[in-house]
Amino acid sequence: MHSGPSSRKFVLLLALAGGLGIARQGQGADLSLPVTGNLIGTVVDSSGAPQIGATVQLFNKYQQVLAKAVTAAGGQFAFAGLPVDLYSVRVSVPTFLPISRDRIAIKPGLDSVLQIHLATLFSTMELTYAIPNAAMTEDWKWVLRSSPATRPINRVLGVELAQQPSTKIHSQIFSDTRAMLTVSGGDGGLIDSDSATADLGTGFALTTNLLGKNQLQFAGSFGSAQQIGPVAMGLCAIYSRNETGGFAAAPEVTLTVSQLGHFGTQPGSGEFAMPNGLASPLAILRTMSLSVYQTADPLDNVHLEFGMTGESVDYGQSTSRVSPFARLTTDIGTFGQIVAAYSDGARPDELTAHQIQKDTEVDVPRDEGLINAVNTLSRLPEISNRNGRLELEHTQNYELGYNKTVGARTYAASAFYESVTNGRLNVAGDLSDLSPDDLLWDGTSMTSTYNIGHYRRRGYIASADQHIGDSLEVAIAYGRMGGFTASSSGLADSWGVQQKFLTEADHNVASANVRVRAPITGTQITTSYGWSDTGAVIPRHAFTTQSMYIAPGLNIAVHQPLPSPFGMPGHFELTADMRNLLAQGYVPLAATGGHQMLIVQSPRAIRGGLNFVF
Repeated sequence: MHSGPSSRKFVLLLALAGGLGIARQGQGADLSLPVTGNLIGTVVDSSGAPQIGATVQLFNKYQQVLAKAVTAAGGQFAFAGLPVDLYSVRVSVPTFLPISRDRIAIKPGLDSVLQIHLATLFSTMELTYAIPNAAMTEDWKWVLRSSPATRPINRVLGVELAQQPSTKIHSQIFSDTRAMLTVSGGDGGLIDSDSATADLGTGFALTTNLLGKNQLQFAGSFGSAQQIGPVAMGLCAIYSRNETGGFAAAPEVTLTVSQLGHFGTQPGSGEFAMPNGLASPLAILRTMSLSVYQTADPLDNVHLEFGMTGESVDYGQSTSRVSPFARLTTDIGTFGQIVAAYSDGARPDELTAHQIQKDTEVDVPRDEGLINAVNTLSRLPEISNRNGRLELEHTQNYELGYNKTVGARTYAASAFYESVTNGRLNVAGDLSDLSPDDLLWDGTSMTSTYNIGHYRRRGYIASADQHIGDSLEVAIAYGRMGGFTASSSGLADSWGVQQKFLTEADHNVASANVRVRAPITGTQITTSYGWSDTGAVIPRHAFTTQSMYIAPGLNIAVHQPLPSPFGMPGHFELTADMRNLLAQGYVPLAATGGHQMLIVQSPRAIRGGLNFVF
């Protein structure tokens, strides 16, 4: 056969194409891009000694527990094969203060390495990134292979072994158990603060895991007031399941029962004077609530929270209601998040309790289980009297929000519309011009609750949150929302006519918040100042689409952790809570006989406490 130049070129091209094909097949595995990363770390004390058996919890960006690990003999822990995202880690050792870190970015194909150094007062957690290589020690390889976050084949083998009669799987019945005892005292008040707070109170909280998957939280309290006697007694139990799977996680169930002993109605006399006569005998208020909170992720970028709360209140007569709620969060990538929320009936306490936390670098020791149980127990139903009958405030709320994080700064904006039935205002001073059938006094507070009936309002708020370094956070907010001012017709000419002495309009509101943590002592100070138009009272609105609430006046909260003496396990905490120190937001109204009545948005109060966490 004749072999010319064209045939030689064809053979050369064919050989070149075959070589490229072989090369492509040999390098096919290298062309795939990694979409996961590893989170590894070591826990040591101040002397460098490894901490064996330390509990390490991994949270997602919604602050939900994803996995849990216990440090090995060298203090190592690992969570392997994590999808690229932001995570949080919390480390607990019985003899040290808990330490946590947020905004840990998992990068594709890299190891996120945490070096955790525990100390009596000040612990550190350093984050670095490394490329996995063959020089990794055998200890680390063993820790990664045993990571509970990955290795599906290990889980399959575990099931197969469990089915064999000769194999026994032993698991701890109770694990990660924490408890807190607390004693607090100061200004009491139930009606004016919507919380079961007495002059002197004691309480406990406990959280534990049952069989490694079921989280149980308990709390109880007993309070007393000097003037009348027992005020508040309550118990709370919360159940949630750590393991998730399928379309939705197992629901969280909360049961709360309380007895608030002595409520009544009173006309009042004299500015800020305790009542010297009661319009009706004092009675005991008993409450019970059951909440179910559920989450689901129908799409990769969509997170749904929903549930309902059933409440029953007994105060001479009984009343009850069921309040549904829902919140939908859509992640639109680099453009931020869009959040929509709805509630009908009671305050959406479950949504605010599970508020999506902002990414933060402020490293503050925390114990979510204990704090959640205590906060749940302290809630009080929004009650008032209407025509001599106990009523629950009913709010239908629609809210839409947007937030975006750029570096260490978070921008957020929210708008809401709400329709309120049996709305309430706190009033003090001479109340003789108000209908006693619409007043409710708890026997302890300096204020009473007045039922103003039905109203509608709307509002919006925009905020910016800036993290400065690792221990400082500054947030500012501005908005407008519906509120009330005194009517020009006066109080004396309009008593008994619902809402006639009030004028409803939109008013300006603003807030500045600062949170700081001292690097050595661990002291955490949170300060906020809330402002509104002069002479206006703005009913409280708890935003569920962003973590911002404008509390009127100057408010300061101090949290000081202390080491335990004599090497005792656990640690002590000193707390102080000072609300509305400048006594702002009080709107005066002229009453009959030259006396004065005040509409009180948030009363001034000072409280302190001592907690023992172990």
